[in-house]
Amino acid sequence: MLAHQQHQNVSELASLNWPLIKKLNFSQQLDHKEIVSLRKLHEQTLVIEKHQDFLSQNNIRNQFIVINQGWACRYSTLSNGNRQLINFYLPGDIINPYTIAATNGTHSVFSITSLYISPFDQEALQQLLTLSPKLDSLYKQMICAEEAMLAEHVVRVGRRSAYQRTIHLLLELYQRLDIIGHTQQNTFNLPLTQELLADMLGMSIVHMNRTLHRLRDEDLIETQSNKISLLDIHKLEQLAEYQGILLDTKLAAQG
Repeated sequence: MLAHQQHQNVSELASLNWPLIKKLNFSQQLDHKEIVSLRKLHEQTLVIEKHQDFLSQNNIRNQFIVINQGWACRYSTLSNGNRQLINFYLPGDIINPYTIAATNGTHSVFSITSLYISPFDQEALQQLLTLSPKLDSLYKQMICAEEAMLAEHVVRVGRRSAYQRTIHLLLELYQRLDIIGHTQQNTFNLPLTQELLADMLGMSIVHMNRTLHRLRDEDLIETQSNKISLLDIHKLEQLAEYQGILLDTKLAAQG
């Protein structure tokens, strides 16, 4: 199989269904060798059923996990049982990208949908990054982008109105999915309950419901089953003061 793939050109390899490769290739075009190296991180595939806690808070972690399909959520639990959602993990995201520097986790992760994941150890990643300066740079950029999103989430919850923070989160999810080709005509799958959205945004379920109704009434979004369409992205960006994810180094270089 691998021998056959080596005869494929770079664009064909990059278009294969590996969201992590698509995300990195979006930031900076990868060559054949880099793509084949990244595919080695996907040699093992595991399935996790939906609604499962599969990483526990304060456990020692010695593996990285890349999500190939499905959605998960990172959260922390207080001693009184209260839960705070921190961020969503989407296809192409690496759970515990900081394990390379620290192994003691401070959060838990549960599967929102069923997941297809590929775990790999620290040695494999370090070897890959050592042999490829470009992939090392892209990995660091990916961590910086995640840090920026977490910082933006603090601003989103702390200083934006409920209306703005809802729009802001929807735009972020849309952009993250668009980078890996999981959107179509401003529409994407949103397998999140109103309870999960409310928990993430620090809102009551009632307030969440009213906010989504307002966005629909203003013809800014359209929802059907687990799909959502952003009907006027430019206006939504203005309303939420959305600046976007600093992941596309090609555009940054042009600017």
